[in-house]
Amino acid sequence: MFYSFVLNMWMMGRLTEDQVNAYVPKFISAEEAKMILITPTQNQQ
Repeated sequence: MFYSFVLNMWMMGRLTEDQVNAYVPKFISAEEAKMILITPTQNQQ
């Protein structure tokens, strides 16, 4: 559930890479963080 929230915030450009990684391991796994970080953001499109 928290994965979806972080993913959406990343895609909207509201989180930086450091902020995403700050959620590991408490809220998301390292693998989930990697998946989020390879997803394009609005700034990259």
